[in-house]
Amino acid sequence: MSLQVLPKPTSGEKAPRPSNETRRAQAVVKTGLIDAPNSELFQIYCDLAKDLTGFEQARFSLFDGEAQCSMGGAGVDKSYKVGNRIERSKWNVCSYVLLNTEPMVVEDFYKDPDWSEHPFIKSGDAPHAYAGFPVINKDNYALGTLCLFNTEPKKLSADQENLLIRISKNIAHLLDLQVEQRSLTAQKIVQASDILSDELPGATLLDLKVLLLLESDLKVSARDANSLVENGFCITDTKSNAILSSTGRLLIEKMGITPKPMKRLKISGSDASELIDKMFSELQ
Repeated sequence: MSLQVLPKPTSGEKAPRPSNETRRAQAVVKTGLIDAPNSELFQIYCDLAKDLTGFEQARFSLFDGEAQCSMGGAGVDKSYKVGNRIERSKWNVCSYVLLNTEPMVVEDFYKDPDWSEHPFIKSGDAPHAYAGFPVINKDNYALGTLCLFNTEPKKLSADQENLLIRISKNIAHLLDLQVEQRSLTAQKIVQASDILSDELPGATLLDLKVLLLLESDLKVSARDANSLVENGFCITDTKSNAILSSTGRLLIEKMGITPKPMKRLKISGSDASELIDKMFSELQ
């Protein structure tokens, strides 16, 4: 029997929502991972959960207002895709993990009366063992779940359960850092924009973008940097590319986008350009 994970066939009935559902879902969206999942952030935690327990599969998911969103997995088959969305229907087992701060552990679904009516249990397509751990952030919102599945009945020892709770807390901390980094980045851009406007009245978002690109060691044409060249913040090299003048470097330092904070973003090349484009689109 292949390892299924108890998704629910389409149904109008929804799984119960946490009492703080609106704010909880908003906190999930703030991570920025629903529309742009990054499995590399969570792969090690899924691998650890699987290896430490001997369960055949471990998955981490976030839950927005409507769906369970796959973020990473270990022991998954080719049908599993990061970013997949599963309806939070009444048969979506992981949805129930969000309702409690304690883990939900089922040694054998086929002997558990609470799940006897699940269509996949009736058909024999469900795994036997399940363990779901809520991932709760610093504001006490259950943003997601770390869930384990096994085709045969299986128990967790007290030590294994404690280790999985610690892993879930580490994932929650990583999510909090993700939100804080996004917030700090936005704040820095707004602050830098205000300072640029003071130093160069009439400055545009293009001028700010050019400065960020130049500080990231990316090429910018003199045409795109025309306003900055005219005002002495940039000069033109022999290949008609813009480079920062000494006045421009002082401006960069004043704006707070010197190399040290920029390196914290760990971006380069086209990735840096794409991130800057995204930040500007959000500002507009």
